[in-house]
Amino acid sequence: MTERENMELIFQHKQPDHIPHLGSDAYGIRDYVVERPIMTTGHDAWGCHWISCPSSLNLTHPDTSDIKFEDLEDWRGKINIPDLEKVDFTPMIEETKAFTNRDEKMIQYVSLIGIFERSHILMGFENALCACMEEPEEFGEMLKALTEHKIRLYKKVYEIVKPDILVYHDDMATQASQFLSTDFYNQYLFPEYKRIVAAAREIGYKYIIHHSCGRIEKLIPDWLDCGFDGWDSVMNCNDLVQIKKEYGDKIVFMPGLDTQGVLGKAGSSRQAIEKMVVEWMNMLASDGTGLIIDSTPAYSLNPANEVICLEFIKKHGKPFMDAKKAGIEYVPDLEV
Repeated sequence: MTERENMELIFQHKQPDHIPHLGSDAYGIRDYVVERPIMTTGHDAWGCHWISCPSSLNLTHPDTSDIKFEDLEDWRGKINIPDLEKVDFTPMIEETKAFTNRDEKMIQYVSLIGIFERSHILMGFENALCACMEEPEEFGEMLKALTEHKIRLYKKVYEIVKPDILVYHDDMATQASQFLSTDFYNQYLFPEYKRIVAAAREIGYKYIIHHSCGRIEKLIPDWLDCGFDGWDSVMNCNDLVQIKKEYGDKIVFMPGLDTQGVLGKAGSSRQAIEKMVVEWMNMLASDGTGLIIDSTPAYSLNPANEVICLEFIKKHGKPFMDAKKAGIEYVPDLEV
């Protein structure tokens, strides 16, 4: 069975041959219209400044001294939406030449900085949250303009790459709660999500994944209503057992696993890491369906832990599924 066929089974909510790892079992294409400089200080395609942070692997954070406007009434004249006709997509074309086994592997396109994230990068987080409450209709108009850009971008990328999977990033919560009420999201943000998902499907993307860190458990039914096929990041500040029970036949889970626990701690033993992976597999693939691991050594505070994690998945992903199909518990011998 090819990795593509295995992924297809997962998105169909059927039992696959093995538990896959997205980073190694699918091709990945990055965002050449720079939504965020990843590991270096600099500007994005919108002219917003980002600062790298050594304490977090040099991953970048928005420069809060460089917001483009404070008052929502100024947004139309202050937003510099990237002109895609002026973007050089040659590097993207060259990168795809390495995708030599497209019949055997899916391609995922990761789209950073969703429309809600872009709103508060442009005007500052506090200003954006106040604007949501004080001028919700005008805020909604700005979101519509940001959505139009995303749709144009996704069409351009598909013309070049023809990805199977679109991973749409838009963080919506802290570890304690949502940034905004579900009612607000439903009135102003989710209609734009529906437009994005519908347009992406019409363009040709087969599976659309929502990436959001934080506690978003109350939003999952609304995400499903928007048309998303999966959830990327899947943090354990959510009630994952209950979410699997209620929505496991409707949404694919793509966790980075316990990145703020065992996986993220220096000195974690191999046994502790492997035990954690088994627990997550049993939790999110309790019926043998709906799990794609999406841990990323490149962005880990402890890459060695991630390597142990990936080695374990590669070794045990198939016997785990074989046990599920046989209706028995999988109990691996954990290395010390």
